[in-house]
Amino acid sequence: MSSSRARFARLLPAVLAFVLAVGCGGGGGDSDKNPPGGQLLQQAANVLRNVSSLSFTLRTSGDPKVNVKSVDAKLLKSGNSQGSVQVTELGMPIQLDFVVLGKTVWFKGLTGGWQKQPLSKVSGIYDPSAVLDPDRGLVQLLLTAKNAETRGKEKVSGQESYRVHATLAQAALSRLVPGMNADAPADIWIATTSKYVLKAEVEVPSKSGGRPGKVTIAFADFGKPFPITAPAQ
Repeated sequence: MSSSRARFARLLPAVLAFVLAVGCGGGGGDSDKNPPGGQLLQQAANVLRNVSSLSFTLRTSGDPKVNVKSVDAKLLKSGNSQGSVQVTELGMPIQLDFVVLGKTVWFKGLTGGWQKQPLSKVSGIYDPSAVLDPDRGLVQLLLTAKNAETRGKEKVSGQESYRVHATLAQAALSRLVPGMNADAPADIWIATTSKYVLKAEVEVPSKSGGRPGKVTIAFADFGKPFPITAPAQ
């Protein structure tokens, strides 16, 4: 395997674990006009139990302690997924396209063709199906969040939503974001009508130890039947 291919294979476990992960403005606190934060997270978790697919974009700001800079991905409940991700290595950006089908993953950089590997080889203990698995993924992340508080209404992608501030539990978060060793504060936007999770902003410690960075994830295309297939060889 060439040095570039070896670098891609080495980076892919952390990339996919973060990418598929999850798998998450102002306003006042809980009031008679807004449902309690805990109730909203419970409702969103119940809705997610029945979600068969979704798409998401991920962007970082500041200097968060993660290698991922951006993601555009589509994910099925089975664990199959496809998309692109930008990561950094030694301060240099690296663009990767990926396709996951069952226990196999294909990936490629800006140059060269698709490389095929068993998922177990490049992702270690990471299992993509955990993201939409109600017993392990995003559902559990919402159900184990602490100190949830509704902080008003805002529009996200044209949809009216509640903004809920909560602390994400380390045990659940670390399953989706390997390396997280502490609880993390986050804002989560939940659609007022459908109760879909539309966006999440998670505060992440800085690589340099300074001001925390932020990971913002926007969710869409709930239940869309994505035709994910192996790339042409």
